[in-house]
Amino acid sequence: MSNKNKARRRTPASQARASQARTSQAAAGQDGDISQAEADAIVQDVLSKLWEGVASGDPLRAELETATCMAFPYVLGQRDPADIESFIDTVLVKGAVRRRNPDGAALLRLLMTLGTPTTRRAASRALAELTGEGIYPPEWVTEIGKVTPGQAWRRYDVFGDDEAIAVTFSYGEGEHGLVVQVDLAGLPVATTIGVSSDGAKLIEVISGNNEEFDRSEQISLTEARGRMLRPLDRAGRDESPKLSPSSIAYLPVAKSRLRRLPEGDGEARPVYTAADRAAAVEEFMTSPEAAEAVTADEASTRFWAEVLTGYSGRISDEPPDQVGPRKLAHILLGHVPNTFVLTPAQRDHLEPAAAAWVRWSATRRELGEAGTAVLMEQLPRVLSRFGEAYDDPDAAAIRGYASGLATSAADVSWLSDSVGRRMFALPIPEQHAPLDLSDPADRHRLVAEEFGECTPPPGLTSEEFVEAAYGVVEELWRDEDNPTYQTASRLFADGLSRHDVIHRLAGSPAPTVGSSVIR
Repeated sequence: MSNKNKARRRTPASQARASQARTSQAAAGQDGDISQAEADAIVQDVLSKLWEGVASGDPLRAELETATCMAFPYVLGQRDPADIESFIDTVLVKGAVRRRNPDGAALLRLLMTLGTPTTRRAASRALAELTGEGIYPPEWVTEIGKVTPGQAWRRYDVFGDDEAIAVTFSYGEGEHGLVVQVDLAGLPVATTIGVSSDGAKLIEVISGNNEEFDRSEQISLTEARGRMLRPLDRAGRDESPKLSPSSIAYLPVAKSRLRRLPEGDGEARPVYTAADRAAAVEEFMTSPEAAEAVTADEASTRFWAEVLTGYSGRISDEPPDQVGPRKLAHILLGHVPNTFVLTPAQRDHLEPAAAAWVRWSATRRELGEAGTAVLMEQLPRVLSRFGEAYDDPDAAAIRGYASGLATSAADVSWLSDSVGRRMFALPIPEQHAPLDLSDPADRHRLVAEEFGECTPPPGLTSEEFVEAAYGVVEELWRDEDNPTYQTASRLFADGLSRHDVIHRLAGSPAPTVGSSVIR
């Protein structure tokens, strides 16, 4: 392990102290907007409501108050999972043990239901300590999380940009509802999470009073689970989109409810393949909408048709012609600038080709004049920002990760996984301009900057270790079908950081790879 990483390692006790300190600092604000006393009062108010909720004996209220406390450091700006786990362990798990009473034991049961695997293990050990002393939780805790699913509804827009899934649950004598808003413009991710104490009212809102481009339908509980599973898993992992404080608090409750929904096939949802997308491109190329664009530049028209159609491949059940106002911006201002190196002809032909494809999409989906107008009004707004987005130095650097992979017909899911693997091998540095990651020399320079500071393993000079680390990075960069990547994935899953994974592989005997030797 490098000397730099050794210096950063902390003990659990120091992590707890750092977590508490950052929580107080965040509550106080960076500019000192409130005093330390006021910050402490906020913490005490949250904890007071938690213990009131536990003492109430109402499982739903207790779950919500516990989830709110678990989200407290996250809401105040902490993003490091280790720091958040440390806060939960210090303030909630150990705080419950210190109470030495049934309410403390009840909180531990709540944490075992709502927490991460790490939190659940810590809470389980703590509960065993209390029960070993004859301190048991009250009887009502046996009902925690034991909800019975009722009905599920889906509300969505006709363009396919987003949807909301609502599910009701019986909980003792009451009924509550869960609603999850899902952004479908990129990889589906939950953007808003809510819990209503009135399940019937929630369904009434979701199923009625639709806006012009909104639709609603009742769906099976199995389908509801399938539509929420991955979006909830992705929620809160990064800053985009940033969840509201209430959504962060409801996230563990939503995941707990998800586990109560039935798995299985249910009613089969359509699956679109690469062949379906290729067929859609051919249909577009021979359509009346494409005629003028094809005549002007057939090759560039096909390129943009494959890009726009192929974007649907990131979601197996998204039709090849699916696009909405926000998705159009996501494709042309995010996906394309970060993925494709465009020729001058392709850049010049973007406007006529995209306009033709959007009109074809609207006609094919029977959006009518109003729906078509929405898309056609959005297109020039997006195109006016395309040049700036494409020429951005960050986008130019990111395009290097897709070098040699990003053809217009490439499978988007495979491409996304491949770029993710390359970003694991060599993260983009904060200061990177100019940078061409498609150039092995630039990749070697970044490896040298990172691993040149490490203490090399016995038997290797610093220069030899850098070459070994570069060999590992190049193996990870090349493809996923090699022993180096399989070993790296296993080590990372075991908890090693990315830097330490590469450090360990570079210091271990391995076969020669190309012109580089991985030691």
